[in-house]
Amino acid sequence: MSQSNQGIPSLTTQAEPPRRPRIFYGWWIVAAGMVVASLSSALYHYGFSAFFIPWRESFGWSRATLSGIISGVRLEGGLIGPVAGWAFDKFGPRRMMLLGLTMTGLGFLALSRVNSLTMLAIVYVGLLGAGSSLGTTQPVQVALANWFIRRRGRVIGLMTTGLGIGGSLVFLFALLIDHFGWRTGAVVAGLLFWVIGLPLAFVIRHRPEDMGLLPDGAAGNRTPPWLRNQRGRHGRGGWRGLADIQPRPFWMGDPRPEIDLTPWQALRAPAFWLTALTSACWSGVVASITVHLANFLVEETQVEYVAAVGFLSFFAATSLIGRIGFGFLADYGNVRLLLACLLVAQGVGLFLFSRVQSLAEVPFFSLHQRRHKQSYT
Repeated sequence: MSQSNQGIPSLTTQAEPPRRPRIFYGWWIVAAGMVVASLSSALYHYGFSAFFIPWRESFGWSRATLSGIISGVRLEGGLIGPVAGWAFDKFGPRRMMLLGLTMTGLGFLALSRVNSLTMLAIVYVGLLGAGSSLGTTQPVQVALANWFIRRRGRVIGLMTTGLGIGGSLVFLFALLIDHFGWRTGAVVAGLLFWVIGLPLAFVIRHRPEDMGLLPDGAAGNRTPPWLRNQRGRHGRGGWRGLADIQPRPFWMGDPRPEIDLTPWQALRAPAFWLTALTSACWSGVVASITVHLANFLVEETQVEYVAAVGFLSFFAATSLIGRIGFGFLADYGNVRLLLACLLVAQGVGLFLFSRVQSLAEVPFFSLHQRRHKQSYT
């Protein structure tokens, strides 16, 4: 308290530091990402399987021909990946999501007017493929990698549960197509991307520092716990003074801090190319199963269309266990060892699938295979 010139006492107050929000904003990004992932999974990734059988019945296109469309989309995703990564860093994931979701919605509306294989290829690869790469899970993962460090594996696993949730609901999309036709289903899908996806894109923020926050919700200007005792160790050659870190068992995670690499530094690292090659092989196998499972059941077991897509929904639902569980393990365990074990387990699952002779055996394959899908998603 101080005395003013007129003898009237006045109060002198100190500016209070900004309070941390009760709920860390990064969790709102996780929630928005889960919904967008669910939407993309139900209507686009697994949704192609819901369109597959009606297209074959309407146009007589072969399985190989339709598989070529998926191959084109996968190839485009690989080619557009570096450009998309640059765009996420340059313009921010929110702007790219708005562009990508707009393209995806427009792509589904254009899909409802398709009458030839050439039109299908142009729409699916040109609009839907590019829009999905720019506007669904990839920009959210870029943002979350900045918002979370200690909990990154768990958070990415939690966000990608949206893919399993959306995939488990694809049978509802099949019911819509079965009752009203695939063209109506395409229009509804496009509108849902605009009505639900676009507003959620505004929730995404690139970095916590842009909002005056720190990764993982660390308070104020305090050094985050994972960076304590590490000041002064980061130089041009990376982190120094790491020799005093006690060795851990081979199954434990690497305790060393992360090193930021430029794109050119990453491209010169052999680990980058080995990871890319492994991801390409894995993605091709999983995409083939997803596309052909329902059609395989219809042709080999004579099950009805909606019931076959229902088994695909079960196939996706079983992945929820792996997405959460292995995302948690990735924060504590040796990621390379964990990944190798999961890929071996998926190979065993594929062998079991090759032995399927009846509809009753399909759930056993699904439980084994999809529990391990979190290895790369």
